[in-house]
Amino acid sequence: MVSQLKVNEIIKQSGSSITIGEDGDTVSGPFTNTPSFQAFKAANQAISASSYVQIQFDTKDYDTDTCYNNTGSSTTLNGLTAPAYSFVPNVAGKYLIGAAVNSNTSTDFDAFIVAIFKNGTQINRVINSSKHFDSAVTNFIVTANGTGDYFQIYGYTEQSGGSTLQPTDSDSRLMWFCGQRIIGA
Repeated sequence: MVSQLKVNEIIKQSGSSITIGEDGDTVSGPFTNTPSFQAFKAANQAISASSYVQIQFDTKDYDTDTCYNNTGSSTTLNGLTAPAYSFVPNVAGKYLIGAAVNSNTSTDFDAFIVAIFKNGTQINRVINSSKHFDSAVTNFIVTANGTGDYFQIYGYTEQSGGSTLQPTDSDSRLMWFCGQRIIGA
């Protein structure tokens, strides 16, 4: 039998904390960091020199609320338009967005950038300069309206002739894109 407790306010009697449940209990509803997703790049991708190129994170590890479009074309998710390879959260709030992009080149170069774009505009970037076979990683907290804001990841290189992005090596995934709602923010 399942019981429900309906109240407008819970006030602690003393001390500084309230315990609800026991170790091992799970929580659902407004106390979860959803929607959330994680995707990765399954194959190499070439990017041209001196221009931002969208990274095609084509494989989902998980997607709690079907908010990540891992295809190369625009589609509708939860009634919202989701451009190619984009995260379109369907709940308003603050989100932690993160990504790693790895350049597969044996020569050093001037700059390699990974950037977070919101609704087609760059909002954050990290520059990793002069290192071959290296990754650029970024994380950023941003507000989403829950009614159509979307996030994508772009890469940029100044290496002559461009670069090939290497998503994996023999031990791990080198390229990933993730996001989750932050509760209490």
